[in-house]
Amino acid sequence: MIKIITDSSSYLRKDEARALGVRVVPLNYTVGNQSYSESFSDQNGNFADLLHKTSLTFSTAHANPSAFLSCFEEELNSEDEILCLTISSRLSGTYSAAYLAAKQTERKNIVVLDSHLTAGGLFLLIKEAKKMIEEGKDLGEITKSLLKIREKITTAFSVDDLTPLRNSGRIGMVRMSVGTILNTRPILLLQDGGIVFDRTVHGNTEMMRTLTAKIPEDAKEAVINYIENNKLTSDLYNVLKEKYPQLPIKLQKMGPVLGIHLGLQVVGVSVITP
Repeated sequence: MIKIITDSSSYLRKDEARALGVRVVPLNYTVGNQSYSESFSDQNGNFADLLHKTSLTFSTAHANPSAFLSCFEEELNSEDEILCLTISSRLSGTYSAAYLAAKQTERKNIVVLDSHLTAGGLFLLIKEAKKMIEEGKDLGEITKSLLKIREKITTAFSVDDLTPLRNSGRIGMVRMSVGTILNTRPILLLQDGGIVFDRTVHGNTEMMRTLTAKIPEDAKEAVINYIENNKLTSDLYNVLKEKYPQLPIKLQKMGPVLGIHLGLQVVGVSVITP
């Protein structure tokens, strides 16, 4: 049997992880002088209250290799093989940590795959992996398929302030006016595992229209990611449902690690095509 292991940026709920049989390794973050481990999307408490405290400093850290090593060794006692899917290596050092841990086990039955994704996109990739496991495909075949499937997953999102992304170095230079002029929002894309600037839009209505336009006509499933902006998220869900009434759409709340880098007003869509 193949066991799937991922990191907390997949933002699975605890019940979803249990249903999918997925083990989650936490990413880490610091608020002021206090360190925390990120958990399932419904187990992170009132982290937004902490991030609203502008007097505090925030930082994040990838999972330690020892956390992956412990997880790998424990699971190998009961499972034959392990498939580890991590957040994009261009966004985090988590892939490198997991890869190093896999090497330390000196076992040949572990595959660590850089998803080039995070959040909703990583969730969709995990679902595809689980489906292939249930179909009886072997680890090598699944790995080759996932490398192709990850290219079929599109992620577009918007934030209300680009400062956290600029400060973290996770996005290239974008003119400073973007996201600072009243009623403008940037549209950002996840391409080849990195964040790139797409365009500027004016107002939430145009932002929702632009995100909707990023969804291919043949999309088979979508995930809307958000943190705090419940009304905007609900409005976007309704817009998508009106245009694609048959499209399964999951609402997925992100957690503190991406919240620190994207801000609490982030909203985005990840979709997968056949």
